[in-house]
Amino acid sequence: MGAISELYRGRISAPTDIKVRADQYAELNARADALYCQISDGMAADKAEKLEELIDIHRQMESITSEDSYTRGFRAGARLMLDMLNG
Repeated sequence: MGAISELYRGRISAPTDIKVRADQYAELNARADALYCQISDGMAADKAEKLEELIDIHRQMESITSEDSYTRGFRAGARLMLDMLNG
């Protein structure tokens, strides 16, 4: 994907103040942690490993989706700017 992916992956400097600003994020994160603890407590070691593997795979998929959304949004914004400049 070129420079856009490099920017997304942090290989090109971007503003350092990028933070999650969704009000519900912290609450959802806490609920997810609590649910994880409820599910994994008392779980057999092999099942707990499988759960961790599933979570890791899901995070990798989210990362791919986030990068794709980022690059698509970046390109859409660039198209809008070019449209405005070209009149």
